[in-house]
Amino acid sequence: MIRKRKLLIISVLLIITFICSTNYLLTKLASSQSEVITIHEKIYQYLKVLPKQVPKSVEKDIFDKFVQNIRTPVVENDITKLWQVANSWVSENQLTDLESPFIGSVLKAMKNSKIIKADLDTRGTQLKLLLTLTGQQSVVFKPKWYDVSTVIEGPVYAGKDRYNSEIVAFYLSVILNMPFTPCSVDRAVSFTQDIVPVATKRLINSSFEFNNRTCIYGKCFYCKKQDPVCEDVNFTVYGAVIFNVDVSFKSYRSPWQRTYKKNKKAAWEEDDGYCKYIKERLTKRRLLDLVDVSIFDFLMQNGDRHHYETLYDNVMLLDNGKGLGNPSVSHLDILAPLYQCCVLRSTTLKKLLNLAGGNLRKKLESIPNITNLLTAAHMTAMEERLLIVFATIEYCKNVDRKQ
Repeated sequence: MIRKRKLLIISVLLIITFICSTNYLLTKLASSQSEVITIHEKIYQYLKVLPKQVPKSVEKDIFDKFVQNIRTPVVENDITKLWQVANSWVSENQLTDLESPFIGSVLKAMKNSKIIKADLDTRGTQLKLLLTLTGQQSVVFKPKWYDVSTVIEGPVYAGKDRYNSEIVAFYLSVILNMPFTPCSVDRAVSFTQDIVPVATKRLINSSFEFNNRTCIYGKCFYCKKQDPVCEDVNFTVYGAVIFNVDVSFKSYRSPWQRTYKKNKKAAWEEDDGYCKYIKERLTKRRLLDLVDVSIFDFLMQNGDRHHYETLYDNVMLLDNGKGLGNPSVSHLDILAPLYQCCVLRSTTLKKLLNLAGGNLRKKLESIPNITNLLTAAHMTAMEERLLIVFATIEYCKNVDRKQ
């Protein structure tokens, strides 16, 4: 009888211990899951009390000169020389000389020069073509999958690349004076007339005719014959042409990479103290670069930067096709490098302040034919996100990180 009583007491104690430990673990888990939400809520609280007119900076602005140069391009009849000029721009501090009088001519040549060779570009996960233009300059062609007004639902990385996102990213890099994005323009091509006659064998092997129109499905991770790009009724395909910079970039996995799994979060999504580990692994310069990139990506809503590339140890702004998905949604976690590390270059802050008070929209609207690439809703969203960036900076000013 005594032995049974002892066993009963032990069983009760084990049950109580189990319940208490389970409650403790659940409480800790709920707490850790709510931390990011709490930070986001604080940022939005700062957003509510931001002054209506954020003070503007007096940072030197090259944008007006850039717009003038693309509106009235310098005439250069020697196309080979023009490509040489464009390739000479690449240096430790830039991929593109935003102040060059030849930049308008380069963009025009990318848009209109004859295609003399066409091949598949097997880099990356989506269909791309590698085109050679007159004068032996290679460019990457990313085809149009969606209309500019199409809203992409789902996670921030949902859907295929948006060709207009690549081009708007180039313009945003100009506006922010961050010349680490290659020149990019929109262009219409005919697969039947422009591509097939100069195509390589492997490109021909990934093409077929449907309703007397040429379709190409390419060779890449997501490429399949059941999901091709086809000419429209006018035998035309629209897309982005991106200057193929002839240098070797180094590629690194982003510390803020997503898992791309619905039910599995990355370490940075679980731990708001994550930056203390990153500071042990990265130089201060690299960390500041990644914060700059996060702001650039947040304005565009590109949440798919799982890797990043460097040149001369500077982080480049390449592969920007996953932006401009949904103007009604702002994924604040793209700014995690900023609000977790709370570091920012003073020069970056000046550039951002220079866009306050409606200046960002004003500059976007001054770009020729920008409405073909960017809807009014996306312009409004980018302006609203700029204010969220300012609110995040205010959060960082006031929070005690103790890192």
